[in-house]
Amino acid sequence: MYNNNLPEEVETYLQEIVQRLTEYLKDQLIGVYLFGSASYDAYEPGLSDLDVQAIVRDPLNTVDKQAIIYQLSQSALPCPATKLELVVYAHGAVYPATRHPVFELNLNTGPHRPDHISLDPANESSHWFLIDIAMGRELGRSLHGPDPTDAFGAIPRRWILEAIATSLDWHRANELNSANSVLNACRGWRFIVSGKFSSKLDGAKWALQQQGCPDVVNLAIAARKSGDELPAAQVMMLYDIVMAANRAELATDLE
Repeated sequence: MYNNNLPEEVETYLQEIVQRLTEYLKDQLIGVYLFGSASYDAYEPGLSDLDVQAIVRDPLNTVDKQAIIYQLSQSALPCPATKLELVVYAHGAVYPATRHPVFELNLNTGPHRPDHISLDPANESSHWFLIDIAMGRELGRSLHGPDPTDAFGAIPRRWILEAIATSLDWHRANELNSANSVLNACRGWRFIVSGKFSSKLDGAKWALQQQGCPDVVNLAIAARKSGDELPAAQVMMLYDIVMAANRAELATDLE
């Protein structure tokens, strides 16, 4: 049920999330899922967050949404990671899959940061949620309920490729110089070429083995901890490679 390689305080925290959701939602709750680095043995204390997704049978009313936020926010349940990213979906929004997943609530909460609460999917970029679900079906773990591949509908490869392209555009416009930008590009590159998802770090290690990989990937691995900004020209070299590979793949992956 849980990843034995996670710190004990993280496992206890995840169990408490499941218990609170189960006690409040009762039969309305279908499943709770651990996605992201913590689900595939890539969790790093002090660097990683916790990506938790829940599925409910029917859309939630405002009272239920606020109750969940109240019970799981940092003030009510301190997060032992850098933050909790909680997304709750109604079952019909994720099974079968939809191109733009519509969530019931999106809560980011953690130490030393204000809560980010969104109840309106129109205010968020849907490509992040699509990529998270696609990765979670492959690498996620069930904390409660059916397996992720049974709870979330299969996502067409073309949708994932389009979402990766959109994510690269977002990073280029908003945080081109960051290590996160480079590592996400590497992870996307690996999926484009191999069809497999991985952690950001494993994506970077894979990228370093590819012909023509720019040295900015090595810089990004180091900058994960230092927070150093990366040279934009080198980042764009990587982006050009990944975007060209994605365009070529989209051209062959016809709907």
